Amino acid sequence: MPSTRPRRPTVRASASLLAGSPRRVTGHVEVENRGDEELVVRAVEVAGAGTVPVVTSVAPGDSTRVRVRLRLDPHTPPGRTEVEVVVGDARTTAVLEVAEHPRVRITPPAVAVSAPPGATVTTRVVVANLGNVTVPLDRLGAVTLDEDGGVCRSLDGALRAAGEKGYQAVLDEAVRRVAGTRVDQLRVRAADPSPVEPGQTRAVDLELRLPADMSAGRTYSGMLRLVGASLLVQVTAEAARPRARKAS
Repeated sequence: MPSTRPRRPTVRASASLLAGSPRRVTGHVEVENRGDEELVVRAVEVAGAGTVPVVTSVAPGDSTRVRVRLRLDPHTPPGRTEVEVVVGDARTTAVLEVAEHPRVRITPPAVAVSAPPGATVTTRVVVANLGNVTVPLDRLGAVTLDEDGGVCRSLDGALRAAGEKGYQAVLDEAVRRVAGTRVDQLRVRAADPSPVEPGQTRAVDLELRLPADMSAGRTYSGMLRLVGASLLVQVTAEAARPRARKAS
């Protein structure tokens, strides 16, 4: 009875590392044609990550590097895992390394509040975590404010006050006036500082503590940064409300 010899695989594949952010994972797979006919590679399958269409041919006894590009779920957690890679009848393993990809959307993109200097006001925004890492809300910090139109008014005032004394006098006066428009930072904290998890969208109440040295009737603006996203904050300083007198 003739002995049966195991069929020699016609394709050999090897891969080492597939890496990148969830929507852009790249790497290479080495494909070797061990058969007697031309090999046409039409796809590379990565278990749990999808199938990559490929159009390339490999001559008998030859090998080639096939570029692999994957688009994973945007909330795929960062880290390293081992995955199976399939090319034709060949199977191999590779390391899939997903990088951290923080991405946040804040709506609306701008808020405006009015209150007396030193007051604390609350405004609501919606924070959507579009990335694959947790977004902390426990350290929002402070916002540097600039008086709207303050620089233009300072330059105009400097020209009027010192225009006949030369450019140096004008510059000195302008710097003095611009410095006078500066105020302390706006302090920001989240009423609920629990983090926003990947894929989660949540309404967040922001408590804004206004600088006490703002000038009544003036408007100030600044940008709050949160994991790459920006929120424009506009603050109009109202005149301080008089305290009610106690009845005698």
